[in-house]
Amino acid sequence: MIQNQLRPSSAGNRITLLAALLLPLAVMVQSCGETSGVRISGTIDEGEGKTLWFDRLEIGGAVPVDSVSLKGNGRFTFRAKPAMPSFYRLRIEGNNFITLLAEPGERIAVTARASNLPETYDVEGSEGSALLKKLNDRLITTRRQIDPLIREILDLEEGPGFEEEEARINEELEDIINAQRNFSIAFILDNMESLAAITALYQQLDDQNYVLNRTRDIQYLKIVAGSLKKVYPDSPHVRALASDAESQERAYEAFRFAAMAEQSGHVVTTYPDINMPGPDGENISLHSLPEKYKLVFFGSSLNASSVQFANDLLPVYNAFHARGFQVYQVSVERDRDEWLRSIRFSELPWIHVAEPGEEPFIAAQAYNVQQIPSNYLINRDAGIIARNLSVPELRRRLARAMD
Repeated sequence: MIQNQLRPSSAGNRITLLAALLLPLAVMVQSCGETSGVRISGTIDEGEGKTLWFDRLEIGGAVPVDSVSLKGNGRFTFRAKPAMPSFYRLRIEGNNFITLLAEPGERIAVTARASNLPETYDVEGSEGSALLKKLNDRLITTRRQIDPLIREILDLEEGPGFEEEEARINEELEDIINAQRNFSIAFILDNMESLAAITALYQQLDDQNYVLNRTRDIQYLKIVAGSLKKVYPDSPHVRALASDAESQERAYEAFRFAAMAEQSGHVVTTYPDINMPGPDGENISLHSLPEKYKLVFFGSSLNASSVQFANDLLPVYNAFHARGFQVYQVSVERDRDEWLRSIRFSELPWIHVAEPGEEPFIAAQAYNVQQIPSNYLINRDAGIIARNLSVPELRRRLARAMD
């Protein structure tokens, strides 16, 4: 059900361009005026006294390159010298930012209002940045259409006509989401020689749902990677995309094999073990758990969607634990003390483990986790049989398996 997959997006999170945040960039930033360099200048209205940051976007996140305290006229200028088309960000604070795709030699002009950069900006002088704006504007429109429908569903009360009204809203949501999906696919096919296509591949409707979220969408990752290899054969962007496409294809084949094995009755173990310390410091192995059905849940106490998923999961755990169901929650946060406090506060009764040390998180990599929360339903005898189930879907799956 769609209402179990989407939540209203906050005003401060109107645009999420994960491709720019997840993919590595090879750039050299300098303050120079050479012809091959990039100049980004413009005006930010109503921004006097605010700091405008100029960030380079890398695999680990945004790296501040320069900043300026805006004066009354709001004017700014930044310079960089990328070796190839590269992603940058203009940011005032938090999620109030815009992403640019700059090519060597471009002179990019940006205007916006300080209170809401992503919804008020215009950009000229950069074909790649104009394509990103096209993606940004369409996604904002889609989210504006989705949010009131989600609120409408959440406010519904059971009674006469409830099912009909719920079905009507779900149908409207399906139409909106499919329209966004079709737009994204058309954009990708029309711009396969631009790095902007990478951004389109990874856009999200909200914290939990990608626009392109169907299994067969792996084909678009492969198509774009193949096309961009011809244009930018040495680009780390393209290498990362190709690697992700291969990884997702391998994961899909593993899931498909596991499902076939379960249906045929074959005994296989097609899931990686996780053997990490619990709250008392003793390691707990996923393979050692005796329950037939195990949900591996990757989350963080600092992530609101993870906390909500855990709270929604508790009634399912209580209903099926005695019948052979266990939850194995893997924390992907760095602060062990914060993790321990969250466990004590939440009082969730299932197994909790955390990976010691800093990123990269090896367990998350082993399961090809792309976002949190993520979950994998495991049959002890057949391996991974489903991934990223909503709580109602999980309940239905367990009910069918155990009845």
